[in-house]
Amino acid sequence: MDGMSLYIVQTNAVEGRDDEFNEWYDSTHVPDVLSIDGFESAQRFKRSTALDQPDVPTPPYEYSVLYEVSGDPVAAIDRLRAAVVGGRIELTDAMVPGSGSLLLTSLGSKVLASNRGD
Repeated sequence: MDGMSLYIVQTNAVEGRDDEFNEWYDSTHVPDVLSIDGFESAQRFKRSTALDQPDVPTPPYEYSVLYEVSGDPVAAIDRLRAAVVGGRIELTDAMVPGSGSLLLTSLGSKVLASNRGD
């Protein structure tokens, strides 16, 4: 598979341990993941409550990370999983077990706003 794919992972911190969770994620986990062949970049996000509505269920995850993955994304994710299972990448007990993930493959080139004529 050619081009760039997006791999989005969603997680939660154990209640009261957000600072520890975020320190581990930024200082340890993201660099560990980016050492895996195919993982090119990472950017972390925290869910905003700005669009929450009283009659709509709250999404289950507070934190997300968006990885850009080159080449075959399934092979890259398999390498990542093998590194975790093999103990080369360690997780933290400040993270709630279980996560959500989504793999998006590109349908075309990135379109930039630079053509607006601003």
